[in-house]
Amino acid sequence: MHALQGTLRVTPAGWALVAWLAHGRVPAQDILLWIGIFALGWGGNLLVLRSIVHAGANLALHRPRLLAVALIDGASWGLMVLLLMTHDRFLDSWLVVVLCGAVSVNVPTYITYPPAFRVLVAALWLTILLSSALILSHMYAPRQLLSGLLVYFGILAYTVRIISVRVIEGIQLQLENAALAEQLRETLKQVEHQATTDALTGQMNRRALDAMLRRYMDAANHREFQFSVLMLDVDHFKKINDTHGHHVGDQALRGVADRIAAQLRGGDSCARYGGEEFVIVLPDTLLARALDIAERIRGGLANIPLPTDPALTATASIGAAEYVAGTSIETLLAAADSAVYVAKRNGRNQVCAGEAATSLGGVGSAH
Repeated sequence: MHALQGTLRVTPAGWALVAWLAHGRVPAQDILLWIGIFALGWGGNLLVLRSIVHAGANLALHRPRLLAVALIDGASWGLMVLLLMTHDRFLDSWLVVVLCGAVSVNVPTYITYPPAFRVLVAALWLTILLSSALILSHMYAPRQLLSGLLVYFGILAYTVRIISVRVIEGIQLQLENAALAEQLRETLKQVEHQATTDALTGQMNRRALDAMLRRYMDAANHREFQFSVLMLDVDHFKKINDTHGHHVGDQALRGVADRIAAQLRGGDSCARYGGEEFVIVLPDTLLARALDIAERIRGGLANIPLPTDPALTATASIGAAEYVAGTSIETLLAAADSAVYVAKRNGRNQVCAGEAATSLGGVGSAH
C-alpha cells in the first residue's frame, strides 16, 4: 500500500511532462480537461489508499478497492489518447512513449499483486481502444499504434507474472528464514537461561556465579571496583526434609530464594550455591554495607513464615566477606563460608563477618 501511495504521489510529475510536451500543439482546454479528470481520480485513489492503510493492510478485505484504484489509474492514463492525440505526429509518438513509461513505472508497485497490475493494463488498453474508435479517422497509422501498444502491454503483463512469482517466493523464503532465525534466537536464549539458572529456585546456578565472580574480580584488580559476598545457609534444613518430606523442602528453598531476592538492590544477584546454601553478590559494596543487607535478609526470613504447606518459618546463618584485590575467588568464598560456621556455632539465625568482624544478631567471628 505504501509503495502504491508513493507511486501515485509522483504522478503529477507525469502531468507536468505531458503538459510540457503538448504545449503549443494541443488546445490548452484539452490539456486542462485531461489533467482535471485525472486529478479527480488521483485524489480519490489517495484517499482510498489512506483509509486502507489506517484499517490495516488486509488484502482479502481490501481487494475490491485496490482493484478499483488500479482501474481508475489505468483509465486516466488511457484518456490521454482521446484528449491529446491526433494533433501532431511528433507529439503522438512522445505520448505513446509516456504511456509505456507510465505502465513500466507501476511494475514495481504491483509486483507482489499481479491481478491489480492486470486490471491497470486492461483499463488502460480498453480506454485506448474506445478512444481510438472515436478518433480513428484523425489518427496517424492507428493500426501500427494499437498493435505496438498491444504487443508491449502483453509482453509486460506476461513478464510481470513471471517476476511476481519469483519475488513472492523470495519474500516467502525470507519470512521463513526470519521466522527460523527468531526461533533459533529464542531457543538459544532458553538454552543459555537453562545453563545459568537453577531449575528449582530460578536463581543463578554455580556456573553463572563463578562467571560473575571472575568478572567482578578482574574489575576489582584493574580499577576502583569493590564488591562483597554473602553466604547464606538455611538453619536445620535437614529437619524440614525429614519431618515434612522433600516436596515441602523444595517449597521452602523456593520461598527462601524469593525472600532473598525481595531484599536485594537493583544490581545485586543471588545464586544457589548447593543444597540449602545461597551466595549473594553485592557490587560496589563494602563489608559494613554488606552486613546491613545481610541482616535485612536474615530478619526477612525469620519474621515471616514461608509460603509452604504447612507454613514454616525458616532462619538462616549468614557470613559476609569483602573481596580484597589480589586474592582469589576461592579465598573470598572460604572467608564467607568460615563466617557461616561461626554464626552456626554461636547459635544460628545471625550474621557474621569474616576476618574477625563483629556479627549482627549475635556475636561471632571467623578466624
